[in-house]
Amino acid sequence: MATTRSRQRKLARDRYERQMVRRATKQRRRRQIQAGIGAFVIMGLIVAGAAWLVGWFDSDPEPAASQDRCLWQPLDATAMPERFEAGTPPTDPPGEGQRTMAIDLDAAAATGTVEVSLDVGADPCAVASMEHLATQGFFDGTDCHELTEGAALACGDPSGTGIGGPTYAFFGSNLPAADPEGATNGDGPVAYPRGTVALADDAGRNSSKFLIFFEDYDTPQPLWPVLGEVTTGLDALEAIGAAGTADGSTAPAEPVTIQALTVTE
Repeated sequence: MATTRSRQRKLARDRYERQMVRRATKQRRRRQIQAGIGAFVIMGLIVAGAAWLVGWFDSDPEPAASQDRCLWQPLDATAMPERFEAGTPPTDPPGEGQRTMAIDLDAAAATGTVEVSLDVGADPCAVASMEHLATQGFFDGTDCHELTEGAALACGDPSGTGIGGPTYAFFGSNLPAADPEGATNGDGPVAYPRGTVALADDAGRNSSKFLIFFEDYDTPQPLWPVLGEVTTGLDALEAIGAAGTADGSTAPAEPVTIQALTVTE
């Protein structure tokens, strides 16, 4: 009998041990699964946090409203008969690059092509205006109307009056730096060195008129926005300047005609 009870106790003990082993195995597997799920959740949170930091969850931004680079002020040709319709340039022209303006001059004193380098980035609107008007043939066959201050040839007004131009105006932005000492006559920095091409304003507004300086011209305060710099043909301009003005006027002594003006890249 004792042997039978001993065997039963042993069987019961073995059965209990097997149950404990199975239970321990299940618990170990459960912990492994839970650990895997936890690691996955943590990794997901890390990825989500990184995505939030870089803005992956941001809603698509609204397209930015286009900003007009240039504002062209309309002018009434009815009230200003010296103004001629030529359309308007684009409001958002290129903001960088280089252009070459070629001016074919015909004058008794000199004939030739004056080439001017235009830096688009220095004044995009001024370059865009010249380029637009050139494509319209606005300058072709017009006379340069004045020798300004005896140092620059003034051109670009089809009416020849000095107050004409297209039916729009704008404000040039590339003014030279002012002389901090207020010096003139060569005692300080030259505001408009020989070869400078500048916009000629009309009551602070710019349009088609421009000045080509064939001599250094100094001024304590900037007067005209700079458009570009002569690279070829300055000798022809100097000859026109040397011929002087017509008696009793500021017009060149002999007519100076722009046969053609082009602006190219």
